[in-house]
Amino acid sequence: MGRKEQAEASRAGLVEAARQCFTESGYEATTVAAVLDRAGMARGALYHYFPDGKRELFTAVFKVVDEGFHRQRDASLALESPLARIRAGIKVFIDLCTEDDFARIILIDAPNIVPGQGELGTSYELLRAQLIAAVAAREVRTLDTEVMAIALYGAARRAGEYVTAASDRKHAAAEATRSLDLLLDGLRAVE
Repeated sequence: MGRKEQAEASRAGLVEAARQCFTESGYEATTVAAVLDRAGMARGALYHYFPDGKRELFTAVFKVVDEGFHRQRDASLALESPLARIRAGIKVFIDLCTEDDFARIILIDAPNIVPGQGELGTSYELLRAQLIAAVAAREVRTLDTEVMAIALYGAARRAGEYVTAASDRKHAAAEATRSLDLLLDGLRAVE
């Protein structure tokens, strides 16, 4: 293994160790020492790859988990129907809320640590674009897509927080998905 590959492997090892620590203990309770211990690395390695320390390391972990969500969500873009794409994207999000790392890192800690996470972002923009396409395809009634995208985004986000906090996340996810599907059914175009 060359130097570049070794450096990438070391960085990835730190990120994975941090992911496990942040998932188990949360951002505030996770210490740099715990991450280094789990990774089997010295303090210098952390600051070599993440000069700004714990916050920068958390951001790297956030990006890994968030990219996994985007890959799964974006697979739904292959569906022909814009409304089916909306449903599938929301289902991916709700299902991921049952997983400890996604729940802890994306929903609980990231809004307080990663800049811009409390704001509308690419998921909102994608949702809005799909609503515009659904209106154009006459799958949903004509509506103010910006307002409806904000409402759906907020409902899905809050449902995800509900799932995350539930003692039975799988059951809560099924109920949240069913409720959001009923909400989407109410948007269908009247024939």
